[in-house]
Amino acid sequence: MALKAESLRVIRPMAEEDLEAVAAIESSTFPAPWPMEALRYELAENPFASSFVAEVNGEVAGYAFFWTIYEQAHLINIAVAGPLRRMGLGEALLVHAMRHAASHGAEAIHLEVREGNEAAIRLYERYGFEVRGRSEKYYSDGTTAVLMEASLVGWQGRFPQGGDPEVPKEVES
Repeated sequence: MALKAESLRVIRPMAEEDLEAVAAIESSTFPAPWPMEALRYELAENPFASSFVAEVNGEVAGYAFFWTIYEQAHLINIAVAGPLRRMGLGEALLVHAMRHAASHGAEAIHLEVREGNEAAIRLYERYGFEVRGRSEKYYSDGTTAVLMEASLVGWQGRFPQGGDPEVPKEVES
C-alpha cells in the first residue's frame, strides 16, 4: 500500500514517556516481545541506537529502533499498532530510519524478518533490500529469519514509483 501522508502527523525521537505505548505495541505485535528494561536500554543507554516514534493524533502509533555503527546500520525493531497498520506508518518509519542512518554515514542497512511475514518482506524489497540469507530457528519460537540488506550509498530517501509524497514534518534528533 502506498504511503498516505494524511495518516502521519509526526515522526520524532522517542522519549522516556513513550515507552509504555511502545511496550504495548511491542507486546501486541511480536510473539516474544522485548521486556521494558531492554526497550529502556535501547532508548537511554545504547550509544549506537536511534529510536523514533510515529504519532497519529498525538498518540504513539508506531516505533522503530535501529543501530548505526560506523558504515553499517541495523534495523532492530519496527512496529505499528494493530488498528493503524496498512496506513503507511511502517513505511514512513522505515524511510525515516534509512534517511537517518544514511545521513549519519551508514552505507548499508541490515535487518531480520520472520520468514512468513510476506507484507514486510515486500515492503523491504521495494526499498532496495535483498535477501542475503536465512537463519534457522532465529526467533525464540523457532521461526526462521530472512536476513536482508540494502545499500544506502547514494540513497536519497526516494519513495518507489513516483517520488516522495507530501509527508508532514518530521522532527530530527
